[in-house]
Amino acid sequence: MKTLIRLAWEALFLREEPYGEMRDSPSPTLRGAGLVALLALAVALAGLVGTALEWATTPNLDDIQQIVLEGLQEMSWYGEMEADPGFQQGFDQWYEWGWRIFPTIFGAPNIASAASQILLLPLVLVLTWFLYGVVAHLFARMLGGQGGLGQMLGCTALALAPRLLNLATLLPYVVVGGVVGSWTLLCRYVALKTCHRLTWGRALAATLLPYVALALVAASFTCLGGAVAALIFGGGTSQ
Repeated sequence: MKTLIRLAWEALFLREEPYGEMRDSPSPTLRGAGLVALLALAVALAGLVGTALEWATTPNLDDIQQIVLEGLQEMSWYGEMEADPGFQQGFDQWYEWGWRIFPTIFGAPNIASAASQILLLPLVLVLTWFLYGVVAHLFARMLGGQGGLGQMLGCTALALAPRLLNLATLLPYVVVGGVVGSWTLLCRYVALKTCHRLTWGRALAATLLPYVALALVAASFTCLGGAVAALIFGGGTSQ
């Protein structure tokens, strides 16, 4: 456990040594899977604590909802609209619906959602780690890479080290932006270069090609879905 944490910390700074150590370890796949699960669980727990602290320090939304309603009722347009018999019922429905949707959109703390990440985040992160590792390995081998699949999975697990930055969400109201994704991409480049002993150009290509492949697959499914929808609705219209 201590070794994995040390390797992840060193990999965070784009050093090749931890990736080489992971590549040459006896069981890089198992060590990588353990590291990914550990990172995901730690990030999910940090997010839960941070969300709970936000919830504890956030004003009661019911009170805010009532204050806003009273403010609206004091406006001149509200008094004019009350003359319409159907206005009050429609307004009340839309107002209640809005207060169910808008707090979530604007980031109101949701403890239940944060707690669900304890189960969901490890599953999602392990799945994305495995898929990227396999696809990147195939491209790397096509470009002359020398590493094995297990070594690739171990190294790409280390490339998720920037997820450690998400531990900052332990503090309430702290948001980690897109820097994690960009940093992860750089770490994946170092992982591929080190694992497969590629030149920088080929390592860069092997790093980016899985993203290109994913975009093409997504575009293909989008086009297919559009064609099916057009066929269904177009056929129904013509009849």
